[in-house]
Amino acid sequence: MKLFNILKNCSTDYSLLNPKNISIKEITTKSFNVKQNFIFVAIKGSKFNGEHFIKKILHIRNIVLLLDKNSTFINSSLYKKNSKSIIISKDHIALANEITEKIFPSNINEKVAVTGTNGKTSICEYTRKIWEIEKRKCASIGTLGTIFKKKIISDSGLTTPISEDLNKILNKIYKKKCTNLILEASSIGIDKRRLFPLKFEKIAFTNLSRDHLDYHKSMKIYKSTKLKLFKEYSKKGSIAILNSDDKESCLFYKVCSKNNIKVFDYGRKARYVKIESITKTNETFIVQIKLKKKSHQVNFKCNSIFEIYNLICSLIIVYDKNLSIKHFDLLKKLKNPKGRIEKIYDKGFKIFVDYAHTPNAINNVLNALNMSKRNKLISIIGCGGERDIGKRDLMTKEALKFSDLVILADDNPRNEDPNKIRYDMQRDLSKEQKKRIRDIGDRKKAIQFALNNLKKNDILLIAGKGHEKYQIIKNKKIYFSDHETVNNLLTKKKNVDQ
Repeated sequence: MKLFNILKNCSTDYSLLNPKNISIKEITTKSFNVKQNFIFVAIKGSKFNGEHFIKKILHIRNIVLLLDKNSTFINSSLYKKNSKSIIISKDHIALANEITEKIFPSNINEKVAVTGTNGKTSICEYTRKIWEIEKRKCASIGTLGTIFKKKIISDSGLTTPISEDLNKILNKIYKKKCTNLILEASSIGIDKRRLFPLKFEKIAFTNLSRDHLDYHKSMKIYKSTKLKLFKEYSKKGSIAILNSDDKESCLFYKVCSKNNIKVFDYGRKARYVKIESITKTNETFIVQIKLKKKSHQVNFKCNSIFEIYNLICSLIIVYDKNLSIKHFDLLKKLKNPKGRIEKIYDKGFKIFVDYAHTPNAINNVLNALNMSKRNKLISIIGCGGERDIGKRDLMTKEALKFSDLVILADDNPRNEDPNKIRYDMQRDLSKEQKKRIRDIGDRKKAIQFALNNLKKNDILLIAGKGHEKYQIIKNKKIYFSDHETVNNLLTKKKNVDQ
C-alpha cells in the first residue's frame, strides 16, 4: 500500500518532509522491529523516548519516520545528513493509530468494549462463552490474552494491547471470519488511546473504585478517563450496558443521555434487568429478577453477588433488547475464568485463588467467602511495586474486615524493596489488628505457612495473582504459580503424612 494513499484516508492533520510515495508494509513503535518499507513512530514514554533510537535505524532503506511536530530530530544534524521521508503531526499518536488501521483493516460485525475497575475479565469470558454456545465465531481480548476458537492465539502482556498489536490481532481474526469481539478497555489503554479510532457497537460499565492512581494521580482523572470510552468510542446506534448500583453510575447515565446512547442496565436500581432480591443458600443464590415487567426466580450457582452482576451483564451484552428469561438457563453451562474466585482445593478445607488486587476487589471476594465459612478464613495478600502506594494499607484493612488471619506475601515487587511494600501495608494499623497479621514476604513460604495452619472447614484465599504464572522481581519475570505451588506443597505434605 502506497504511503500517499494511506495518508489521504486519515483524518488527523499532518505534513510531509522529503515526501516519497514508497510502499508501506508495516508501522511500529519498536525500533528493533523496523525493516525496509516500515513506518517508525517515535513516542516519548515514561521511561524511553523513541527519538533516541532513530539513529540506529537510519541505515535501513525506504523507511518513513512519524514524529511529533515539536520533535528535536527535525533540527538535528542527523536529519540534515539523511533524506528519510518524515511525517509530522501535532497528534502523531492518533495518526499512527489511523495508519495502523489502514494497514491492518478489519470489519468485525459486533465489537464490544468493557470497562470498570473489577469484573472486566469475567464478563469477557462469560460473553465469549455464551457466543460460543450460540455458534458465533467470536473472540475476546484482555488480561487472559486473545482467545479465538477456544484457544489463546496471542498474549500482549497488557489488558488492552497497544494499537499496532491490537490492529494486527483484529485483522487476523477478521480474516478468519470472526463476527463478534469483546475486549477489556483498561483506563491506561483508554488514556493512551490504544483503541483509537475504533468505534464500538456496545460498551459496558461494571464498577468504579480506587485503582491505577500511580498513573492517573487522582480519582477524578481516573473517572473521566473511563467516561471517555462512552464519549469517544461510541457511534450512532451504540448501546450501553450499565451497572445501576455502582455509586458512580450516574456519571455514565449522564454521558449516555448526552450522546444519545441507548442504555440497558442491571442491578437493584435498574430499569431493564432489575434485581428485586438475593437470597443465599449454601453455594446457590436465589435471585428474584424483574425483566420486561415480569418477575422471575433464577438460581445462580456461584460464590458471590458480584458474580451474579457479571453474569447478568454478559447476558445483556449478548442479547440486549431480545433478552428473555430462557436465556438465564445458559448460565448453568458457564464456569469462572482461571484465577477468578477459583476453587482449587476442597477436601476438608477449601482453597481459592483470585486476581483481586484492589481494596474493593479484596472486600468483594472475602465478603463472599465469609458468607459461606464454617470456621476460620485466612487470606494471603500483597501489593505490586512501583504502583499506587496509597492503596497498600487499604488492602490490608479490607482483608482484616473478614479474615481471621492475614498473611502478607510479595506480589510483583518490581524494582521496589518488598520489605518497604509490606511495611506500607501495615501503616496506621492498631496493635489489635497487627496481632492478626503475619509478615512473611516469600510467596512460597507464605503459602506453606497458610497450609500448615489450615484446619477442617477453614477457607484460604490466595489473592493478587490469579491466573498469572510469574512474579516480577527487579526487571525479571520469574515463573511462579499459586495453583501449582499449592498442589506441590499439599502433595509433599500428603507423602510425609503417609
